[in-house]
Amino acid sequence: MTKINFSLGLFLTALSLLAGVSVYFLISGGYFIVTGIVALLFLGTLFIFLKKDLLHYRFMYPGLVTFFLFMILPICFSIYVGFTNLSTGHFLSPQQVHRLLLEEKWLADTSSVSPFLLYKNNDQYTIVVKTADAVSYQGTFSLSQEDSSVSLDITGNPPQSLSPLPTAEVFAERKELERFEWQLPSGKTLRYFRSDQLADLRPRFKEVSSSELLEIESQVLFKADPEKGQYRSSEGDSLAPGFYVNIGLQNFKTIWTSPHIRSSFFKVSLWTLIWATVSVLSTFCLGMILALFLNDQKLKGKRLYRVLLVVPYSIPFFISALIFKGMLNQDFGVLNEGLKHLGAPAIPWLTDPFWAKISALTVNLWLGFPYMFLLITGILQSIPKSLYEAASIDGANRWQSFRRITLPMILSAITPLLIGSFAFNLNNFVGIYLLTGGGPPIKNAITPVGETDILISYTYRLAFEGSQGQDFGLASSISLFIFVIIALLTLVNFKLSGMMNPQEVR
Repeated sequence: MTKINFSLGLFLTALSLLAGVSVYFLISGGYFIVTGIVALLFLGTLFIFLKKDLLHYRFMYPGLVTFFLFMILPICFSIYVGFTNLSTGHFLSPQQVHRLLLEEKWLADTSSVSPFLLYKNNDQYTIVVKTADAVSYQGTFSLSQEDSSVSLDITGNPPQSLSPLPTAEVFAERKELERFEWQLPSGKTLRYFRSDQLADLRPRFKEVSSSELLEIESQVLFKADPEKGQYRSSEGDSLAPGFYVNIGLQNFKTIWTSPHIRSSFFKVSLWTLIWATVSVLSTFCLGMILALFLNDQKLKGKRLYRVLLVVPYSIPFFISALIFKGMLNQDFGVLNEGLKHLGAPAIPWLTDPFWAKISALTVNLWLGFPYMFLLITGILQSIPKSLYEAASIDGANRWQSFRRITLPMILSAITPLLIGSFAFNLNNFVGIYLLTGGGPPIKNAITPVGETDILISYTYRLAFEGSQGQDFGLASSISLFIFVIIALLTLVNFKLSGMMNPQEVR
């Protein structure tokens, strides 16, 4: 018992140190929300391991932490992003943008640009600067010295025993070189400008307050606009980059109020439901027909047929999708080459809206029916033969036996899997993206959306392929719609299948 208590104390001590260090660095970086999550996780851990009544939860702790980090946290983050303007030009926090703008420099005098050479001797560096008046100045310094000001004196020649550092090595030390100021005898100050040049660089902004910056040269005051997520002047000029802010329901309003986005969203939503429904029904029906056919006791070579039918399921999904994409190519695909030899015109399998949808459904049928075939084969083999014998004695024919015995037995066992397959196809990103890429494009759409895009691929294209940049806020708000749609449809399916009532399932 003492050994267990010692191990527990050592674990909690190490965890406390790790949590303390993490909280310190997170607060220093301004990540207050993440800090709260880390603190909450740490307090929950202490509560579980210190309270004796919760001993059984200690064994569940790894699973609970994993569930929290990889399920709950991403869901909460997606919800949070859906209420922000996180997008291209608005990826940083207000504090980060404030610091970044304060570090921005401007070239005060273009004639002050001076080439330089850098020499290294052990830990000492020698810089030789040639100004516009063809006079060379030299100074010696160390990257580790605290004083960032280095005086330059007139020199005749560079160090003879040393060779200047290559540009790549100078560039590698740029972060350290940027903090130095080289003082000429005339009083002018030069700063690192490029890997081979110094210049008279001066701060562009002066801090007035934590949310106000004054542009030194123009004397224009810029204030942080919490609605736009940018520093803006009274004349309407804005500074880049912007910062992310909470914009409430603006993303959701955009979906409903923008006519172009609204029409695309409803069109994509309708196709998503058609895609998922037809995919499930077609794969189920084809898998069931083949399973019934191969379940006939009089059929010879059943093992070979079953192996051949499982081949599509054994090939990686993305490889099959890319192979079909090549086969369906309008100009060089195998299918159109065959049609050409028959004298038939080529079919635009992937470029016409109608044929692109037919192609997507057909390919998904080919890739999905083996799964249903395997499941239904197992169900058929588990049905007692005595049921069919009793039905035959009662005068039932094959169709009546199928309708009264086989189909109910299959549905009672496979309904939960059909619901899972429906939810999977609602989010079958790979099946659409690798085959059609979501195309062909929908005409007159201002957002990147295609005729075969489903909601998940539409969300991806909004987030990563927008012509005006990436819009994570709008994409996250659409993903919330996807979550609600899937949740509602799943609940309806559970209700209709009787899975909400355990007695009915039995």
